[in-house]
Amino acid sequence: MNNQPQLLTPTTLYPKIFQQYIRQKTENYVDRPLISTTINNFLQNNNHGYFTLIGSPGSGKSAILANYTIQNPQTIYYTAEVEGKNRANEFLITLCTQLIQKIDNENPTLPDNVTEGSWYLSLLLQKISDNLTADQKLIVVVDGCDNLDRQSQPRDSNIFYLPRYLPKQVYFLLARRPFLRAKSGLLIETPAETLNLEEYPEQNQADARAYIEHYLAIPGVGANIKSWLFENGISETQFCQELVAESGNNFIYLSQVLGGIPPSPPWEGGDRKAGRDVPWNVPTAGLEKYYQSLWQKMVGDGLSEIELGVLRVLVEQEETVSVEAISQFIDVDEYDVEEVLENWLEFLHWQEIGGEICYSLYHWSFRKFLRSCL
Repeated sequence: MNNQPQLLTPTTLYPKIFQQYIRQKTENYVDRPLISTTINNFLQNNNHGYFTLIGSPGSGKSAILANYTIQNPQTIYYTAEVEGKNRANEFLITLCTQLIQKIDNENPTLPDNVTEGSWYLSLLLQKISDNLTADQKLIVVVDGCDNLDRQSQPRDSNIFYLPRYLPKQVYFLLARRPFLRAKSGLLIETPAETLNLEEYPEQNQADARAYIEHYLAIPGVGANIKSWLFENGISETQFCQELVAESGNNFIYLSQVLGGIPPSPPWEGGDRKAGRDVPWNVPTAGLEKYYQSLWQKMVGDGLSEIELGVLRVLVEQEETVSVEAISQFIDVDEYDVEEVLENWLEFLHWQEIGGEICYSLYHWSFRKFLRSCL
């Protein structure tokens, strides 16, 4: 065994399916300074630990971590977003194989019981930690934590069997959608920090503006959009302001709209949340495909009568609505409504109004899509 872990490039280290995903997610990527700075500060200020990036579907979590991986090629990367990679055994096999490559690239064999908990993963992390120099770090990126098939491991175990303890100079960067702390699926005793994108609306808007401006500057693509704006009597400033407001930190919506302009044939006006039609807010095929995947996760094996009632209220209400109001609308107990909302937390926005927690679907275009499904 080599005394020093080898530093391998993404080309030699990551499975090809991950390489393709990383390239896809970082196309036209624009830096989001708050997030990159917060991650770097966590790594500098802690000797080990877990950093979790939290955000609604489409808020850019995957792109952020994929870009971090490109900028730091020594990073170990895993995503449960790709087909077939959302089970705990796949995670352990793939991650441990990558870790072994850092220790001994010539003999990447795994024990037969590698998928039986976190024992072997923890062993590899400790071995690598023991051989790191003072200025080295082992950083493991795990994207798409929400996609884990919880049936693939015991309910009382950490998601993906992530270790409860981490050795020195070992870090995990996680990305997941909003969740209840009590249902995080992660029991750890090591430094930990979270960054919830929903808590930084001004920075998100600045990031959205920067993304649009970058897109308009792309040769050919940007010129086509500018020409279309001119033909429709829309200034670039107006376009940027409107689209930032429409996006609501939904970068998948943003990228799909920009990628679909100029439209052919012309799109019809949409039902913007604020009530005024604009010519670019009809979901594209790519956006509808993404929303279809969210819908399938919401439905699961089928919606109960209570779930269907709660969803109908959320779809019809443009503003946030309280548990009490929903229960009155559909004439069911508040506890049952609250249970449904907790299960759907990753698809919702919520805020406290007058001492009550009020909920809405996380984006107006998703609400519009769900209306077509009911």
